[in-house]
Amino acid sequence: MNCRFVCCHECDEICTIPHPTPPGRYRCPNCGHVIFRHWPDMTERIYATNLAALFLFVLINYFPLLSFEVLGNRAEATFTTAVLYLYQEGDYLIAVAVLMTTLIVPLIRILLNLALFGPLYHGRLPRYAPTAMKLLEAFGPWGMLDVFMIGILVSIVKLVKMGTIVPGISLWAFAVLIPILAYGQAIFDPHPVWEEIEKAQREGRIPSPTERIA
Repeated sequence: MNCRFVCCHECDEICTIPHPTPPGRYRCPNCGHVIFRHWPDMTERIYATNLAALFLFVLINYFPLLSFEVLGNRAEATFTTAVLYLYQEGDYLIAVAVLMTTLIVPLIRILLNLALFGPLYHGRLPRYAPTAMKLLEAFGPWGMLDVFMIGILVSIVKLVKMGTIVPGISLWAFAVLIPILAYGQAIFDPHPVWEEIEKAQREGRIPSPTERIA
């Protein structure tokens, strides 16, 4: 069995990993940090989870998030109206931050995963795979749906004493979307994708960095 080398993200130790890599969790022998978890069917799982996430994302933005009724007056709120209310109140930076972290960035990540792992699922590596991987890494820290969910729960607890709150379809879809995205992020291992990219670059199926510079 051949070996490949992986650099530990914590201590920079060069670790040897058997190749082909058996399923399991691999730790750095120096510091014990988990280098990565190998899932043989990672492509299929990530493709399926992001298809489900895209469907839920459409539901979240189409149906009401919750309904609030006080003295017979009823109002419905959606994700987009929440951003609009913040903007109308003059909280421009907060409105932009909520828009980016709860709508734009999560949608971009879902579409990038589908654009990358969809072709991989069908046995084809797209030419834009290196760019997609770099964008996924760049947008990773900006997805904060779980933080927004906590804010919604806190707001519901505070408002429940003032009137009647009815959770909408969007809220339930949002509650399902968070663990699905978390699961997809937990099983994501960039190593086999980068290995496939390097192999394709050596074979000339996709341009190498030196060719793009030239």
